[in-house]
Amino acid sequence: MTDFGFSALKIALTREWFELSFISSRVHNEAGFEHIFKLELPERPKIPSRDDPLSPQTFERFKASDGRILDVHQLKSLIFRGGVEPELRPVMWKYLLDYWKWDLSVEENKQRAEKLKDDYYRMKLQWMSITEDQEARFAEFRDRKALIDKDVNRTDRSHPFFRNKENLALLKDILMTYVMYDFDLGYVQGMSDYLSPLLVVMENEYDAFWTFTGLMRRVHKNFEMDQLAIKKQLADLRALLEIVNPKLTNYLEGHDSDHMYFCFRWILVAFKREFGFDDIMRLWEVLWSDIPCKNFLLLICAAILDGEENMIIVNKFGLTEILKHVNNMSMKLDLSKVLRDAEATFHQLAAVQDKLPRHICEILGFGFDDSAGPSKSED
Repeated sequence: MTDFGFSALKIALTREWFELSFISSRVHNEAGFEHIFKLELPERPKIPSRDDPLSPQTFERFKASDGRILDVHQLKSLIFRGGVEPELRPVMWKYLLDYWKWDLSVEENKQRAEKLKDDYYRMKLQWMSITEDQEARFAEFRDRKALIDKDVNRTDRSHPFFRNKENLALLKDILMTYVMYDFDLGYVQGMSDYLSPLLVVMENEYDAFWTFTGLMRRVHKNFEMDQLAIKKQLADLRALLEIVNPKLTNYLEGHDSDHMYFCFRWILVAFKREFGFDDIMRLWEVLWSDIPCKNFLLLICAAILDGEENMIIVNKFGLTEILKHVNNMSMKLDLSKVLRDAEATFHQLAAVQDKLPRHICEILGFGFDDSAGPSKSED
């Protein structure tokens, strides 16, 4: 797998854009003068150890007699606290990624899935029916096909599932079919990173495809050419870090690094390159719960950076050194600790939400129904 183009990103995410974005993280007094918002935070609470993953037996207790899912929020809370047991993932991920509907019976979901299966193969036939002569005059299709071929051959090749050429072919077929499903977006490098765990879990192409479309609805803006979604998330991360760790934020600003370029890969593919395959499946299902907030990914980023404050400041890292250090953290992060630290940060900020700037409350969902955390800190 190749890394994403940092130099291209640096051009796209201009200093002027970030300066405009960060205006919202500064407060104006009555005279109209700008000053940096500072807040004394309470001590970060201690978060209990992670729970056991959701089991098939526990999941059964959330089903009505016809299979409809009851108390979805509580079920998602359990997933946030412990993830999902591997044997349950093929079912649970369909719900989390909006392929199966919580409020439909099992029979209704199966009937709906059968129709979507037919839709999948119909779209697959569309691109497979394009002749070489047609393809020669269809540059955009040809370019996307070539990019998919290139990426498929370097996606998770160390995983046993993808040592099988037939499974690599499935990966390509699903991505090509997605091009037909959403030709406006097409294919962009990084999408194969999102698909590969879905295919491993689902084990068939049509279920993998429809869970992938659900996942892409969550993250597709990350892949749009204008990069506005990535820019906003980096700006929001910077604003969060300014509250959580103003010392580190000031250091980054003084070393031309507060644009947060070095977190681009974390956000683009939701830490896919930073954790092993088993950990990334657990992390993603936690994120898909949307608990304690929809931007929990940014809290994870902030918590990791907060923990690296001494390393960065004591060693006087500049942008190049920070980027190298962040990249070297790949496969060395403790997922359970990262999740506890991020959850603790959420509760720390929730305790003073009435004093936080409005845009921070919006990022964290404070004031909305889904903002309440699923667990309470220990005394």
